[in-house]
Amino acid sequence: MTRRNFLERLVQATLGLSALGFLAPIFSYLAPRFEKGGRKQFTDVRDKPISAKEIGEEGSQIGLMGGEPTIVVRQGGELLAFSAVCTHLGCIVHWEAGEKIFFCSCHAGKFDSNGVNIAGPPPRPLRRYKVVIGREGEIELESEKI
Repeated sequence: MTRRNFLERLVQATLGLSALGFLAPIFSYLAPRFEKGGRKQFTDVRDKPISAKEIGEEGSQIGLMGGEPTIVVRQGGELLAFSAVCTHLGCIVHWEAGEKIFFCSCHAGKFDSNGVNIAGPPPRPLRRYKVVIGREGEIELESEKI
């Protein structure tokens, strides 16, 4: 192998890896996410399970589901669970009980009570989870989208 061939292959490899590094985030954004099924406990930051009794009518609780920020809201006696991560830039949303909306204070993003984006820059709705009440009243969430 000549020095010229070696340098040509080195430049080609460098350009190929650069192109791959540039295209990988684009493909990961466009590719659908496949989530594993199964239930996970809804816990506080100290990893203590949160009970359904702790959430009053029209109240909310932000906690973790498998290390991911999640919000559970009680509306009309029913518990609804959503990802607490705004779909715009990843800030944490909070529940505005008076307006019955999720609000992201970073860029004034708003989501209705079903997690659908209604105002501001968020491009997609909040991810929703199925709520299951465990034997001792603790909240468990199905990690699959519903």
